Amino acid sequence: MKAQFVHVGHGNFIAAEHILAIADPESAPAKKDMIVLGGVGRLRDFTKGRKIGSLIYLDDGTAIRSALYPEVIADCLGDKLWLYGI
Repeated sequence: MKAQFVHVGHGNFIAAEHILAIADPESAPAKKDMIVLGGVGRLRDFTKGRKIGSLIYLDDGTAIRSALYPEVIADCLGDKLWLYGI
């Protein structure tokens, strides 16, 4: 089975099957997660210095900060959302 990738901004892609959740970075839990995960080296920044639009949680315990908003990333997933029951 070929891996399917989703664009998360600025030429960066992640494997769609590893995405657990896409969160609004302004929520209190997401802000706390960014502090905790950053402290243990499990936070990746794909924003290229721009405002954080979403926090993407992966199945390996890593989170990715993206400049794209959750709706945009979900739209990029498009037809793949049915695979996850969304």
